[in-house]
Amino acid sequence: MPERPDEVYEFGEFRLEVGERTLARRGGARVAVPEKAFRTLVHLVRNGGALVTRETILSTIWPDALVEEANIGKVIHILRAALGDRSDAVRYIETVPKHGYRFVAEVVGKDKGLETPGRSPAYDLYIHGKVKAGSENGEDTAEAISLLERAVDRDPSFAPAYAQLARAYNTRSFKFASQADGKRPRENAEVALAKALDLDSNLAEAHFARGLILWTKAKGFPHAEAIRAFTRALELDSEADETHHQLSMVYSHVGLMDEARRHVARAIDLNPNNTMARFRVGVYAAWQCRFEEALDVLKTVPSEVSPLLVERVRAEVYIQLGRLDKARPIIDDYLARYPNDEGGSLTSVRALLSAKRGDSHAARRDIARSIELGTGFGHFHHTAHNLAAVFAALQQPDDAVTWLEAAADDGFPCYPYFERDPNLDPLRNSPRFAELMSALRRRWRQFRLGTSPARGRAEHRRG
Repeated sequence: MPERPDEVYEFGEFRLEVGERTLARRGGARVAVPEKAFRTLVHLVRNGGALVTRETILSTIWPDALVEEANIGKVIHILRAALGDRSDAVRYIETVPKHGYRFVAEVVGKDKGLETPGRSPAYDLYIHGKVKAGSENGEDTAEAISLLERAVDRDPSFAPAYAQLARAYNTRSFKFASQADGKRPRENAEVALAKALDLDSNLAEAHFARGLILWTKAKGFPHAEAIRAFTRALELDSEADETHHQLSMVYSHVGLMDEARRHVARAIDLNPNNTMARFRVGVYAAWQCRFEEALDVLKTVPSEVSPLLVERVRAEVYIQLGRLDKARPIIDDYLARYPNDEGGSLTSVRALLSAKRGDSHAARRDIARSIELGTGFGHFHHTAHNLAAVFAALQQPDDAVTWLEAAADDGFPCYPYFERDPNLDPLRNSPRFAELMSALRRRWRQFRLGTSPARGRAEHRRG
């Protein structure tokens, strides 16, 4: 990369001005660095976060000379001394044994004219926005949108930023808005996705965003198409932890729990810090009716990552375990903090709690309230499932099956969970429930066939 007079980087307490050939601490004190060391530092900083091999350093810093690799070690030693790095507390330059080095400090590029997104202010905004977009709470989603809008404004050719912006818009529409209120962010998501794909049709992040946009209420939850989009993203980037996570979620909703657990485990293996993936492990345990195991996992997930989801599932699990006294404060605290209760989620759990306690009046009041709050929201299918459980507890099987049908038709046809769910036990003798379960089982087997043709053929022979 050619040097530019306005090429400036900041990291830690230092400011690196390439054109001026200076390394200085903030405040003005310059740090003397020999020419070869200075050029090596520039190359490492330009490639911040990426492995720079010894061979690359030799060909870049000594292009026309035959030198020993030991010279690289001497230069790195000089740089570490200048930066105050220590072998037992690496802040800037990490050694990758037998390979090379990596500049590990966060770098902010001050040059708006840099061509490489990874070294520009747009990249810094993109990284921060991507992290925020990985959360599933309203505040982080809003901040992600703001950061990513600024990123594409600074660099309109930055395809990954458009892809993550599409993701954030979609989260706002799907998680935190009704169908009517979510129309604008849905349109913005589609536009951002189109721009990402126009810039790079083989961008894994864009196909990932496509999967997210497909798997929404607005699109009718086309599970197979969403699975294909996520699978394509993994073909392009097999180590994208969040793609594994989101693919697992689609699999779980259609009852393919083995596939769901395999992909979420891979997500956590790739990124142990993926807290929402760890949360899904607890969800999947709950949907397999291993409630104590689910609770153990959910206790490790901070509510802040997604209060709506974490608190709902935690309260549901306590109710399944018969620990109503533990569920009630979770519900009350959430509804006190979030009275709008997007999707009617915790209100429907409170209705179930009341029904379990025999308070039919309070249960019916919260049934009406959860429908009022939740109709039109993307994740209403979980509210619908809870309402089915409420009517089952109230000994109203027809109403219960109606709501279970609504959950299945609206993106949650999870036959294995419905087959085992203790909350639905009062429905087991209902002919209408049996008919629904038979239809869901056929649909579930079709999903299994689509996921694994060999297994599907074997099941067909047995059936």
